[in-house]
Amino acid sequence: MDESLVDPPLVWPHDIGTIASRYRLLKRRHIRDGQPFLLADVFIDAKLAEKLPRSAFTSLTAMRLASSIPGVRIARARQTITVGSADIETAQLLDLPLNAPLCYIDRSAVDQRGRLILVSKGIYRGDVVRIEMDIK
Repeated sequence: MDESLVDPPLVWPHDIGTIASRYRLLKRRHIRDGQPFLLADVFIDAKLAEKLPRSAFTSLTAMRLASSIPGVRIARARQTITVGSADIETAQLLDLPLNAPLCYIDRSAVDQRGRLILVSKGIYRGDVVRIEMDIK
């Protein structure tokens, strides 16, 4: 996991919530049973991130991380899923062939005060993603 404090990007995946002045950026590669399956960039409001124990940054998923902040309630969340294919760098990091299918999943969470507290940008191996929903 890499971590740094950053200014908010100029473009977010979703136009919701009031943007914080600084975010803590976590760059993580998730591995299950020895197989990498997810590359994630997680932006969390820097002031709120200070309320979390250090262990939370390596053990919790992005949405669980946001919902575990003391005094914070997730009031609104949005997710966008886009299908794509692996470039050279992503293929290497996820142990995939070039142009293998990927799912790009962007998530944003806003707290009860209307603050954009979390944005996560995940790249999942296509062979581990399953989407199921009722359509009627």
